[in-house]
Amino acid sequence: MEFFWILANRLRWYKGCCYSAMKIFHTIILSISTLLISYSVHADAHKEDIFIAVVGGTSFGAPEKFGQGLVVEHGFEQVETPFGMGPKLYKMSYKGVHFYYVRMYGFETYKKGEFEGNVHIRTWYSLYEKGVTHVLGGASSGAIRTDYNYDDLVIIDDVMIMESQRPQSILDYTGIERPGIFPSFATPFSPKLREILIDESRKAQPGYTGKLWETATFVQHNPGRFETAAEIRAMRILGADLTSENIGTCTIYARQLGIRWAALCSIANPAVGVRPFSFVDMQNSVQRIAAQAIPIVLETIARIPEEAMEPEPISTGEPFTGSYTDPDADSSNIIDPEG
Repeated sequence: MEFFWILANRLRWYKGCCYSAMKIFHTIILSISTLLISYSVHADAHKEDIFIAVVGGTSFGAPEKFGQGLVVEHGFEQVETPFGMGPKLYKMSYKGVHFYYVRMYGFETYKKGEFEGNVHIRTWYSLYEKGVTHVLGGASSGAIRTDYNYDDLVIIDDVMIMESQRPQSILDYTGIERPGIFPSFATPFSPKLREILIDESRKAQPGYTGKLWETATFVQHNPGRFETAAEIRAMRILGADLTSENIGTCTIYARQLGIRWAALCSIANPAVGVRPFSFVDMQNSVQRIAAQAIPIVLETIARIPEEAMEPEPISTGEPFTGSYTDPDADSSNIIDPEG
């Protein structure tokens, strides 16, 4: 009898152990499942399609400090282009809206001695490949107009390029095709993005002394140097208001790729020959401008998903059929030499 009593107790102990083990196992499985679901939800949040970008210029100050204390950072992505690895597309979010940030036009990819124009090609090719449809930028510039002053903000609405050796067609240069789309430059900047930028720029921060100019013609000369006084006088005669080195190229490529684009430019110095200025004058002005310009751009980004999603063929390209010389042709198989 004692044997059977001991056996019964052993079985009860074994059953209790099994029950406890199963309970622990169940708890572990439940915890792992919860963690996996949480991770999946978190990962999915960062897989959200990003269709907005900022192509950083000197209006935003030091490239690596863009949005510090204001944005949430989520790492970066890169795209392999026909001309080498594209720039880091830093993933950021502001007020829940995700966007890419490119440091200083993508010049971090520049290798000494290479063709400088490839920098912009790699940047805009990358944005196009990632499906970006809305881009904001901005450059501190030299004031050709004599009534512009340090720290003024300028929402440009027209552009001219003089003597630039960079490729004038990103489509031809990269082989990207947009058959049946006419990229007219009658409206080189997105009207809706300009409208939001202007609205946000009117909300000047206390103590900011710069004025806001809501229209202006931007001119870009050969990059890599300041213009001469004679060149600036010629630009003024042609109707230019301010000048810098990269915004013109961005405008051409964005328009050809069908990407909505607008620029918040700024005045960091008089153009050469307008008034004397020093390097320190420019440094100080850029710091003041960046403190104002970055919040303007971020607030604009926050409004894009609600206010700038309607079709805008005036800045993305109007569709056509046929070719320049033959309206009855199949436009998908013909490259228009005027396009």
